[in-house]
Amino acid sequence: MLPVHLLDGDEIVIFTVKPSLWFILFRSFRWLLFGGAMIGLAPWLERASSLLEARVIVQIGIVVAGGRVGFAVLQWVSRLYVLTNRRIMRLRGILNVDLFECRLTKIQNTHLRFAWYERITGLGSIFFATAGTGGVEASWINIDHPLELHERIRSAIHRAQQPPQGL
Repeated sequence: MLPVHLLDGDEIVIFTVKPSLWFILFRSFRWLLFGGAMIGLAPWLERASSLLEARVIVQIGIVVAGGRVGFAVLQWVSRLYVLTNRRIMRLRGILNVDLFECRLTKIQNTHLRFAWYERITGLGSIFFATAGTGGVEASWINIDHPLELHERIRSAIHRAQQPPQGL
């Protein structure tokens, strides 16, 4: 899943993870509501407008909702979160790929967030603050088992920030 050229010589991938499939629904929710409202209100909209038939309004609602879901699927497919023994990475982007990477030794803080919709589905998001900035630089959103992954990340950061033993 991870392009090999992104890894340094002896860098070891600890884990890679993608957002949960719920990501697609969360990204599309408002558009699905809008498309559903168009479909539900199609008879009324037909009467209010002499230009559009209910059938056309329903088709527009389906295209709008389906198009947004399709775009969210592409966003999900293009998103990958990686933890190695040296750094964290976040790859995202459909046409323009955005790669965030940060050495574990430069991470100042991590924190978890459980939005109400993530709590319902058992998901969470992990945020990373790096040295030299006052805020969050990157996030891993809508991931399964966020407590377990956060602990593994914190452990890797702790190991990376320890001075070498026995030299």
